[in-house]
Amino acid sequence: MTAAWDDLAARHRGSEPAVAPAPGGTDAVDALRAYTVMVRAARPFRAGTRFRALPDVRFLVEGGRIRTPGDLLPGPQDDTAERYASRLDARTGGKGRLLAVEQPLVLDHVLWAQVRDLVAPLWERIGHPVLPVVAELALGEGITDSDGLRREPAHSSLVWVLHGSVTVLPEHPQDGRALTAGTGELLHWPAGRPHTLRYGSRTLALRLLVPADARLLTEAVKDVVAGLLHERRGHDHVPCLPYPPADEEGGVPEIPELGEVARDLRQVTGEERLGRILRVLWARRVSAGALEPAPAPRASVTLAPEDRLRPASPVVRMPLDEEQAWIWAVDGHAFSLRGTLGERVLHLLRQPGAHTVAELCAEAGPGRQAQVAALLNKLHALRGVDVVGRTDTA
Repeated sequence: MTAAWDDLAARHRGSEPAVAPAPGGTDAVDALRAYTVMVRAARPFRAGTRFRALPDVRFLVEGGRIRTPGDLLPGPQDDTAERYASRLDARTGGKGRLLAVEQPLVLDHVLWAQVRDLVAPLWERIGHPVLPVVAELALGEGITDSDGLRREPAHSSLVWVLHGSVTVLPEHPQDGRALTAGTGELLHWPAGRPHTLRYGSRTLALRLLVPADARLLTEAVKDVVAGLLHERRGHDHVPCLPYPPADEEGGVPEIPELGEVARDLRQVTGEERLGRILRVLWARRVSAGALEPAPAPRASVTLAPEDRLRPASPVVRMPLDEEQAWIWAVDGHAFSLRGTLGERVLHLLRQPGAHTVAELCAEAGPGRQAQVAALLNKLHALRGVDVVGRTDTA
């Protein structure tokens, strides 16, 4: 298994196309659960078209994309992918089609965690992506997807074939030859090489698009800066100015409305706050395995003193500033913590066996039990700890 990940990492770094046995094995991603999540994502789209929504659902036939597919999307009666495919065979005469769901993992923490655990060994070898990875589940039947290419030249593509086959067809001969991956195989296609994907019969695949174009990084930072600038300026209206602008004593005319924005821009980019925000985003991203958006935390509960806890999702910790403030991130969500008390609690949690809330609070010493209890409640909501013997909401 280690050798398989080492080989994939080398090919990714070298921008080499490849097909190989899927690291993680054929059962690393629950195919039935993946299909069930697709059905759930399709539910609101059956009633009509949705715009700018995540998860996003596309349905293609040989003639192109159907914007309002209605009951061509899977519904409650389609309890398995095979049953859904058989229904569409009867409905469309067996013609090619594709159901693709972008960012479906946000709907199901168990599936999201499976995929995060699947790619973790790769990130350990090549480094964690600085920008979010786009995840897509695709259910195809003898069709070429030429609709979803807007990002692919800027992303490298990792395709796990859970069932069926996927063929990558390069747009230009210099970009390499066609490659086909079958059930249990992984297809890697580098960024900067436009292509289409051909789905074989009864194909279910997981595709991850890993950002590679530096312009995407610029856009991400620009979005953060724009948010800070908007927060600083409030809801200023956009002025209409006379032309030519009035000058003063024959000098260069000023446009104060734009000049003020430029001055504010220089200030927000020079503030330490921008660096802190970027560090928080990075910590969240590492804890999520770059699979964003991440599922929401589970409902908050107050843990009982006798509840026995064990570590669950990994806790990522990064310095926030020079005053002993730290970012703690779990499953794509972050909070700040000062001092060393949290480190002591985390160390105790990682010792063999399960520990009760009361035991962990007692270790904090007099007057600090409330702080420990609050931290444990927070970690439980973010899935950093689980209660032994209790089925928590996933």
